[in-house]
Amino acid sequence: MQTFLKKLELQGFKSFAQKSDFEFPYRVVGIVGPNGSGKSNVIDALRWVLGEREAKQLRGDTLGNLIFAGTPKRAAVGFAKVTLYFDNRERLFPIDAPEVMLSRRIDRSGNSQFFLQDAEIRLKDLQPILARAKLGARGLTMIGQGQSDLFVRATPDERRLMIEEILGLREFRLKKNQAERQLASSEVNMEKVAAMLEEIAPHLKFLRKQKSRFEKRSEIEKDLRTFENTYFSHRFQALHRDISVTEKPFAEAEDARNIKEKEVSEYERELKAVSGGETHDAEHAKKLRSILSEFFTKRAEIEKLLARAEAKLEFLSATPTHAERSSIEMKAILEALEQEIRVMDEWHELDKIKNSLKTMAVRISDFFKTEPKADTKPFEAEIEKLRSELRFVEAEIAKSRIEEERVAEEQQSSNKEFRTKVEALEIKKNELRKLDQLVQQLKFDRERLKIKMEELERDWAILGRSMDELHTIGEVRDIVEFSDLERKMLRLRGELAAIGEIDETLVKEATETETRFEFLTKELEDLRNAVSDLRSLIKELDHKIHMNFKSAFSAISDEFNNYFQLMFGGGKAKMKLKMPEVQIQDIIPITAEDSVNTETGEVKEEKKEKLSELSAGVEIEISIPRKKIGSLDMLSGGEKSLVSLAALFALISVSPPPFLVLDEIDAPLDEDNARRFSDLVKEFSKKTQFIIVTHNRTTMESADILYGVTMGDDGVSKTLSLKLDTAKS
Repeated sequence: MQTFLKKLELQGFKSFAQKSDFEFPYRVVGIVGPNGSGKSNVIDALRWVLGEREAKQLRGDTLGNLIFAGTPKRAAVGFAKVTLYFDNRERLFPIDAPEVMLSRRIDRSGNSQFFLQDAEIRLKDLQPILARAKLGARGLTMIGQGQSDLFVRATPDERRLMIEEILGLREFRLKKNQAERQLASSEVNMEKVAAMLEEIAPHLKFLRKQKSRFEKRSEIEKDLRTFENTYFSHRFQALHRDISVTEKPFAEAEDARNIKEKEVSEYERELKAVSGGETHDAEHAKKLRSILSEFFTKRAEIEKLLARAEAKLEFLSATPTHAERSSIEMKAILEALEQEIRVMDEWHELDKIKNSLKTMAVRISDFFKTEPKADTKPFEAEIEKLRSELRFVEAEIAKSRIEEERVAEEQQSSNKEFRTKVEALEIKKNELRKLDQLVQQLKFDRERLKIKMEELERDWAILGRSMDELHTIGEVRDIVEFSDLERKMLRLRGELAAIGEIDETLVKEATETETRFEFLTKELEDLRNAVSDLRSLIKELDHKIHMNFKSAFSAISDEFNNYFQLMFGGGKAKMKLKMPEVQIQDIIPITAEDSVNTETGEVKEEKKEKLSELSAGVEIEISIPRKKIGSLDMLSGGEKSLVSLAALFALISVSPPPFLVLDEIDAPLDEDNARRFSDLVKEFSKKTQFIIVTHNRTTMESADILYGVTMGDDGVSKTLSLKLDTAKS
């Protein structure tokens, strides 16, 4: 027979330091072991992985105590991890997989994580999934050690929640609680938005008025711009046409003037050429006179040089005498001889004296010899050269005199032509002056139009308009009366002045406030719809919870009576609903449509009682044979456990959960009741899987497989398993 819970893995959890596996292939699994061996830690692990957050429910001070802390013989570990494997072929979990793996992990830093199919998941998202499978960390599906009388000790409201969990209504209760939280948040937000709208409304009214003035100003500015475009376009195009009209005559006059300037320049060039000829002749004559003067000077110089050369030649032709020799030279020779004789006086070598005397005799002889006649040939050649140059100069003088006479005749002819050219040039200059006057007049007319155009463009720029805009407007072809246009523009400008300048920041604020008002209005509408939807959802969930609870409650009460009588051998028992009193906090808004005044945003409220049966708790009435009971507190511990067991089996008979975890729930029972409990477990194991921690032999006998938990001297829990059918055989 298949089981829903297939396997449990523990690693580093409490006393299970090393990885330990518990296979659950059978419907009834017993976990046994001596006290302190750590068998209840298995139940704590199941409770913890299913979402328990309070350390005291896991028999610890803090969640950090869940990690194996180490012993003198075994080192501590860094994390604790518990994993459950479920058979999901019947799709109790909304996951498209035949097997579902749920894990929880915690490390020394306190970081706790849930994993569903190895993907991390938040506990708030995991709880609805577990609730759909009728699983929870508390309640009757998981009864811990010392909680065998849990149902009796619970408050009426707690009993109702236990019943709802067994019935599978916890999923709807979680959804309802979430919807109520969202509803409360939405209502608060709705009040805030309504208050903000109420605050914005007066200021928005003022801003809308200012914006209306701005829009009116914009319309006036638009009309004014249209008139300005028409007015300036007509004037601009008219001036542009007038300027264009002056361009051709001006260009033609300039062309004519340029042609006339060329003619004048040509006449001036010719006149300059004639004048240049006269100048050339004058300069030529001057040059000739200069040349003649140079030749005359040169002739005089040559004649002077020639006279000198002839005189020198005549001088050199005579032979010189000894008397004519230089007395200075003789004095030098005599002084030298005297000096040598003085030196010779000291000599003792005769040969040396003789040689010196011979040298003196030669020098004296040379002095008194007659000198040869001078060579006159170079002087004769020079005289001949000077005479030749003189003849050339006289010939050039003659030629220059002839050229001078010719130049004088040409000067007379050029003077006559120069006067004719001057008269023609004056005529051309007069014609050029007339053309200059015409060009200046046309230029003046054109400049006057351009000045008007500049004034027009300046007026346009004063309006804050660009030149590109003026040039691209194009001509407005409507019939225009400039006086009418000017009057209209003046009127519109007066209206703009009366309105005054509009603060752009104020207009921007108006736009932003309008946008915010629209956003808040839409937000308020969305909140109203959300509130309406949430109330509808809560109403639907209330109806589903109420109907499912109501349909099962009567059957549960009947079964409770049956199992009570079985446990106590008679007597009576029943469950009944305890209606709550209406409290002030039960005041809620009327409806989503009427809860907020659309004009003022004010939230209306009225007193409305919640459905009593939806919040009613569950009370127990019992009658034990041979004993009068005034209240449940008068019951002994064993009796409380029997009542709780009767309630448990009544619930699972009507709505069996996928599995139950019971930790020493049979401890307070005597042998007969323990037998009854064992028989009931065997009977209900056909519908529900049982995981039971027990010391009771009778309960052990009802198990299909036993897991033994022991603890060695290293302080670590260890497991061993025993299949009872195999053991018996």
